[in-house]
Amino acid sequence: MQISFTLNGRPTTVDVEPATLVAELLREQLNLTGTHIGCDTSQ
Repeated sequence: MQISFTLNGRPTTVDVEPATLVAELLREQLNLTGTHIGCDTSQ
């Protein structure tokens, strides 16, 4: 699915799988490695 949002003042559009975590998107697709996952995901 394609999502659009503003990131650091710039319009951004990316393709992601529906189950993608925002932290994964920021770190893996947008290379914003300052984003950290605290407790990961609940099960």
